Amino acid sequence: MADRRDLWVIPLRCPRCGAAMPVAGDAVLYHCPPCGALWELTGDRLTERPMLHGAGADLSGMSPGEPFRRVAFWVFPFRAATAAGEVRTMADYFTLVGNPRQFTAGGGEKPPLVFVPAFALLPAQLLRAGRLLTIRGAAFRPGTGLPPRLAPVVFREEDARVLAETIVLATVTEERRLSPQFLDAFSVRTGPGRLLTVPLQALEGRFLLPELNLEF
Repeated sequence: MADRRDLWVIPLRCPRCGAAMPVAGDAVLYHCPPCGALWELTGDRLTERPMLHGAGADLSGMSPGEPFRRVAFWVFPFRAATAAGEVRTMADYFTLVGNPRQFTAGGGEKPPLVFVPAFALLPAQLLRAGRLLTIRGAAFRPGTGLPPRLAPVVFREEDARVLAETIVLATVTEERRLSPQFLDAFSVRTGPGRLLTVPLQALEGRFLLPELNLEF
């Protein structure tokens, strides 16, 4: 029989405001709705994880009946190695994916970002959502306020990091088609991750992000 002295009970109360935090499904990070903090259980203590919120109508004056729900993505800066050299900047990355862009002053020199869903999705949906946001993610603007609802976060940073290379690779369709040897020299290195939430529209059991033609 296990020694009861080895058992620890850690109350899931927000260390910031003291509110009880709900536990949902396979959640590995815990959201406090009253103050908006997000906590990760590390050992026997709760550690706060910073979280940014993309602009959306649900952050300002949303009534409980409005059909929005927030979902979180892990966002990693990354570098990619290819047979043609290293991809270090946004300009390098969008040239690689066959979608060169005009950037504001200095914007093209920033590191590219890969978006990995932190919420529960089927594998094909996860890959599609990550691919679309990685290609379009620069369009997100920071919002103000607190999300009233947040889908459970089911991937820790280290889990999402494992998926990052696959998602970046999924965006480089043309180069893979032209060069059968592309995969031999391709690799991705990611920097520290941050969480970003975006609002999805809920409609008849589906979640929609209309501007990205994303549905699941």
